[in-house]
Amino acid sequence: MSPHPVPASGHHQRLLLLSMYPLDEGMSGPAVRIRHLRDELAKLVELDVIAGYRGSRRLALARYAARGRLRGLDGIYVETSTFLPAEADVAFLGLARALGVPVLTYIRDAYQLFDEYYRADTPRRWLSRHAFMPFVRALGAVSTRLAFPTAGLAAAVGRDPADVVLLPPGSPPAANIPRAPDADQLLYVGDARWPAQGVDRLVEAVRRAREGGASVELTVVSNGDLESLRPHPAWLRVRRSEGAGIHRLLPRVIATVIPRLRSPYNDLALPIKLFEYLAYGRPLVVTDCIEQARVVREADCGLVVGDSVEELADGITRVVTASAPLLERWSSNASAAAVRASWAARAERIVAILAKRCT
Repeated sequence: MSPHPVPASGHHQRLLLLSMYPLDEGMSGPAVRIRHLRDELAKLVELDVIAGYRGSRRLALARYAARGRLRGLDGIYVETSTFLPAEADVAFLGLARALGVPVLTYIRDAYQLFDEYYRADTPRRWLSRHAFMPFVRALGAVSTRLAFPTAGLAAAVGRDPADVVLLPPGSPPAANIPRAPDADQLLYVGDARWPAQGVDRLVEAVRRAREGGASVELTVVSNGDLESLRPHPAWLRVRRSEGAGIHRLLPRVIATVIPRLRSPYNDLALPIKLFEYLAYGRPLVVTDCIEQARVVREADCGLVVGDSVEELADGITRVVTASAPLLERWSSNASAAAVRASWAARAERIVAILAKRCT
């Protein structure tokens, strides 16, 4: 927990950011992203922060309420985690609502409900799956509004998309790193283990594109288990990296790729890596999962292809043989979309929604 408010720049609205992840330790993806949001919110309002796993949150929430910090609070924004919330979270938010404080709670995913990402094959995992929906309902009961990244995700947990706030993931600042004239690397960043992510088919698609004459190689960057990709051909590079490490790869990168299989969850989910890719300023090749395809089409920043190996190989060939003006258009559009989806823009929207008391 941040024991003192994070100072704002001359603004008088006071908000509480409640994060169900610790923010000041480690480099986990969720923590990094919520830190970006925290920093942008602190530029707009006087910001209190409570962050951590269940045990530390319980104590911090009790202290916050006991010190009377709920008095005069203009709103609470809640970032949930993939773990179930604690009973203290629900009690605290219920108290805030009773005191007239508006609460906007963001449900970031619901993968526990989908077999392609979550197997309820142990008692603990079975309990997590079956407790997920009751906890979502409990959070809904103590929140003024619930927010989701997509309308499909809201519908999947039984919420009317017309009654929720849509808050897509935020994007980092545009990298603005020039592409080398002879760039020939496709870049995939993320987990390579899950079949639904499609990395095995991506490798085969690149192989087929190369056999068809395309001059292209593949770099896979992941912090997960990479043994499934070993041994691998010389044109496949496997790396562990993040942040600035990925930026160092970008001069050689001609396009980024998301090869997810069409599936119930992949259709309604909006990959966070999509918004990171936009910031890299490279064309995107994505499969036609509904939400990610919509973003790429609306931004005109790359190609949407089918999820078969053949369709992926065709898309790869098309992007690596595209004209320089077309590559530049897609790249510029990706960077522009990253600006529109920035963490600063997301923070401004949250502040505006809470200022209207989530109406």
